[in-house]
Amino acid sequence: MIAAELLKRQSNDRYYTERREKKVPFFTLIEMDPRDVVNGIEREEGYLSEDITPAGTMRETCPHCPGNALLLILRYKHVKRSHLFCEQCTRCYDALYPDGTSALAIGGVSLT
Repeated sequence: MIAAELLKRQSNDRYYTERREKKVPFFTLIEMDPRDVVNGIEREEGYLSEDITPAGTMRETCPHCPGNALLLILRYKHVKRSHLFCEQCTRCYDALYPDGTSALAIGGVSLT
């Protein structure tokens, strides 16, 4: 079957049409205590942890630093829980689906 014929069949198929029309969900960001997401020590100047390598930059931006994209931090070594991180203000966030389940927690545990 040639590619053009396959594309024509897909465009007539309701399943493919519905998939293309689905909107990306909007997340609610909730601030998390850094002590709950990474191992570190409390200092006078704030919470100090080892350097963490982000997995990538997300489309979500920090509520406190407009225009500053959040970084995705995955669980690894001293990171207890996957989270979103703002390099500018050093706040940690979780992203929740509209139903209250975490988009980052393993198994989608409900936090509401």
